[in-house]
Amino acid sequence: MKRIFTLSALLAFGTITANAQCVEVPKNRVLLVGDSWAAFMNADQTITNGLRILGHSDKKFMSSVVIAENGAQTDDFLTQEKQEAIQALITANPDIDIVHLSIGGNDVMGDWNINFTQQQTDSLEESVAARLEAVIEFLKGTRSGMRVFWAGYAYPNFEEVISELGGAASIHPFYDTWDGMGQPTFLQINTVLNNFSDSVAAYTNADPQVDFFRAQSILQYTYGQDTPLGVAPGGTYPAFTQPLPFGDPSYPSPKETMRLYGGIFTDCFHLSPEAYLTMFTYQGEHFYQNFFMDDMYALSEGGNMDGSVSSAGDVSSTIMLGESGGNEVVAVVSFNTQQMADTTLAGASIFLRRESITGANPVALNDVVVTMINGTFGTTVEVEPVDFVDTGDASGQPCKHGSFNSNSKDGHWLRLDLTAEMLANINASEHIQFMISVPGFTGGSITFNDASDPSKAPKLNLKYGEEPSSVTEIRAAKEVPVYPIPTVGPLTIDVATNSVQSIDVVNVLGAVVLQPEVNNNRIDISSLPNGTYILRITTIEGVSAKRIIKR
Repeated sequence: MKRIFTLSALLAFGTITANAQCVEVPKNRVLLVGDSWAAFMNADQTITNGLRILGHSDKKFMSSVVIAENGAQTDDFLTQEKQEAIQALITANPDIDIVHLSIGGNDVMGDWNINFTQQQTDSLEESVAARLEAVIEFLKGTRSGMRVFWAGYAYPNFEEVISELGGAASIHPFYDTWDGMGQPTFLQINTVLNNFSDSVAAYTNADPQVDFFRAQSILQYTYGQDTPLGVAPGGTYPAFTQPLPFGDPSYPSPKETMRLYGGIFTDCFHLSPEAYLTMFTYQGEHFYQNFFMDDMYALSEGGNMDGSVSSAGDVSSTIMLGESGGNEVVAVVSFNTQQMADTTLAGASIFLRRESITGANPVALNDVVVTMINGTFGTTVEVEPVDFVDTGDASGQPCKHGSFNSNSKDGHWLRLDLTAEMLANINASEHIQFMISVPGFTGGSITFNDASDPSKAPKLNLKYGEEPSSVTEIRAAKEVPVYPIPTVGPLTIDVATNSVQSIDVVNVLGAVVLQPEVNNNRIDISSLPNGTYILRITTIEGVSAKRIIKR
């Protein structure tokens, strides 16, 4: 059985970004486990750096060379040695609540060959998937409620990289791996990868403790093919044109995203530090960022309820902050907090994703002031000129976290942790608006993404001080498998067919807000506002409960 190996000195690095007055000490929340992809991500500090980009700079990952090992395969993690090492780290780190798992790629590419029949290929994928599921089942059992995120893989680039060496191709360290597979084309190997990913996705979709977000073509999408591909099918394509998540399987991930070893040779399967970070951040915006939110989070309301207004009275639907044309510009974002529990808040944060910047970075160079109001600034819910001078209900300087300094880039997230005064004033209003300003700043402006793309929309995260007893009582009931979580609407209740008698959707106040129709154990809650709910499920065996998130 062949194993893909790596030739690299792994260098770890990492920094903690924090405002001098708002220092945070990140907690270990993620355990990184797996093969050489995990080993490189461990060395590159990919997950900690990625969580900072996502605004969650108060969280970090941990791993070791034993549980993130070059060349590892699924059966390695079914051994007592590996499992004891994983359990020891989890036991010693009580805040870890998710495992980021990269495993299975070596199994498939180490044993598959282009001469396999479809039956042989299917049999191989099924056997690898079975071992992968056994690994995941072990990880789920390491701690009550442990989540597992299977990372999957981006498209490799064997043929282009190795073929560039011409007659000397056999000296490439990954030639034997490629040759052992029968020198597959991009389409052949990517098809196998996609089919294997689909089989894992079917498993993760059926288990609320396991998650996977496809990202095979994220590097095609982000980087594009700027120079003609040196082998078939040749040609180029611009960045941001290949569809996600599958792109064009007849192409590889661009060569520039492959790892380069000392300027001597290019890897065929393992990514550069930047490319690993690109893939994790993409998956993070669709999973990790929301997973690490607290008791309730809401997306901004968008439309004419978000935008900016200048000191000259100019109104824009663009969420902008700083100075433009000699005028101060403040950002306004609106949220619906009707689903908020009637309880005290222990914390609240606004998450904003940087879309673009002009001139100097006002957030990195100046104090930020947030003003809030229950209801709306000015006379209407729409952003309007009078908003600029409205004093609101509370105001203060939030703590700045995430990625906001001079090293931040477009696509990075800023997290504003709100002051105690603002926490005391936030309540369950139909609308709550925040005005964000950088008084006295000149020389530039920053634009944040609007609500048009939910994965990039402004978010309000709320952490309750004490959970209402009505919710505590409901959550004490037995839980049943429900997926996917989070959901945009459709949900599957994983119990025996026709055993569901009724379902109540209960908000955090304990009130029933929806009694959806049940059709083949499926319901749809898309009509509800984003937030946290409890499904109270009555079956022929009794009443069960499951906490869900609608986004």
